[in-house]
Amino acid sequence: KIQPLVDKLIRNFNEDKPAESVSDLVALRKQLLLLEDGIWKSRKLAETDQLIQACLGLFADATADHYYAAPGQSLISSVEVINRSAVPVQLERISAPVLGYDSAANISLGNNRLFTFKGKRVLSAQASFSSPYWLRKKHQDGLFVVEDPALIGTPQNKPAVEVSYTFNVLGERIEVKSPLLYKWTDPVKGELWRPFEITPPVFVNLPKAVYVFGESQPKEIQVTLRPASGETVSGIVRLEVPEGWQFDPEEATFSLSGKSREQVITFKVTPPAGESLGTLKAEVVVNGIAYSQSLQQVDYDHIPMQTMMPAAEAKLVRIAIEKRGHRIGYIRGAGDEIPEALQNMGFQVIELKDEDITAAHLSGLDAVVLGIRTFNTNERIGNLMPAVLDYAKAGGTVVVQYNTNFGFDMTHLAPYPLTLSRDRVTEENSEMRILLPEHPALTTPNKITAKDFEGWVQERGLYYPSRWDANYQAPLSANDTGESPKDGGLLVAKFGKGYYVYTGLSFFRELPEGVPGAYRLFANLVSLKEPEPVVMASPEPQGKKSKKKAKR
Repeated sequence: KIQPLVDKLIRNFNEDKPAESVSDLVALRKQLLLLEDGIWKSRKLAETDQLIQACLGLFADATADHYYAAPGQSLISSVEVINRSAVPVQLERISAPVLGYDSAANISLGNNRLFTFKGKRVLSAQASFSSPYWLRKKHQDGLFVVEDPALIGTPQNKPAVEVSYTFNVLGERIEVKSPLLYKWTDPVKGELWRPFEITPPVFVNLPKAVYVFGESQPKEIQVTLRPASGETVSGIVRLEVPEGWQFDPEEATFSLSGKSREQVITFKVTPPAGESLGTLKAEVVVNGIAYSQSLQQVDYDHIPMQTMMPAAEAKLVRIAIEKRGHRIGYIRGAGDEIPEALQNMGFQVIELKDEDITAAHLSGLDAVVLGIRTFNTNERIGNLMPAVLDYAKAGGTVVVQYNTNFGFDMTHLAPYPLTLSRDRVTEENSEMRILLPEHPALTTPNKITAKDFEGWVQERGLYYPSRWDANYQAPLSANDTGESPKDGGLLVAKFGKGYYVYTGLSFFRELPEGVPGAYRLFANLVSLKEPEPVVMASPEPQGKKSKKKAKR
């Protein structure tokens, strides 16, 4: 009985008058309901209901007056329903359990006549937050943890609030659902929308993911509080730190009103004397309930907006670092966070623009560091490197981070020949073999051991040189499983009175993650210097006392 009805619908469909197919679609629906329950019955019923809605031009929409609200908070919702056909349609019920709304109705929807309903509702106190389902639990290595197997594979969350409408169409009850949305008008893009989302009443954001303490001095850590809705919200904010760490004050009060208003609370955090690694947590307490969700958004035109609410946590790292020198010049490359890491070590960092790379500017620096892919991104680097190499030859230290081997010539960028390749070590836990344990890069001022290569993230390094001049020394070696040794991750050359270092090790990943061993090794690289000779006074003949003082 079903296939002839389907054939008739396809044969008689009038794209100019789609509503003429509604009666046959209703007849098809009745036959589908007589089938035994199963997956195909459910799917075909849903498709038929969708076709009935489309052929009627039946539009149902629900909007909220703002895009965030917390459980227990109120919002104003608006419902619009239109039947754009002459087929009789009756609206019998509107339901939204999360809003505590379930209302019977008996409204005839005339052809192209708008029905609207607007009211103030309160979100259920038991409503769950709208964070993406695959991020609600801490993920394992390479695997998200999803509690509800039925969600796996769905591209995004189910709507935080869904409104159901029951329509009577020619004697058949059809349920239509629509998500609660927030809509606004952009002067350029026109009408825009985003899903309504359920959030904590206050977001707690830390500006950094990692705080590194190279010394025992305290640092100020700011906590930014932002309300989720326009309602006034107040409470206290406090920190949780690992054993041995201290912070002041113990807690602070806050009061927020208005969606765009923020409040910044500053805490002074003091590390322990020895090395320590742990997690700092920030939370607020509102009406006796603790919340510790931060706010991160991914907002691009080509994908739906993604709102993430990860825990308000940051990594705390106390590293015992020895260093030499004080002033480091930094030449920016493709962008990284090494300057901040150098400051964590206790260095003063001077960012060098092209016009600053002169003998006069470089002479007062203890080392010069080039950011990742500087050779690839700075078109003038060929004109600037002679001054940098002269600085090294005169006794300075130059550290060059990785570059790709495409689009430039290394001839004038290093003191001795080296050839870049695409060699890399991608296994972050691969064995790091120390080939030259007494090399100054591994001994001064910090002794580097195998332990310093524990806890590295994502990789060991990339774009290693594959060939190099005999003046370079390679103190380290590593390789991925089943591959040949890669010795070009760190090359150190004595050049004149100074040093030239080329490294493909992934310091640009390790230092922002607070990896202690990477900090110690990088401190050694920028501290490379020949010790100044000690000049002793000539010995005096016996029996005479010298009036000269020893000179250094």
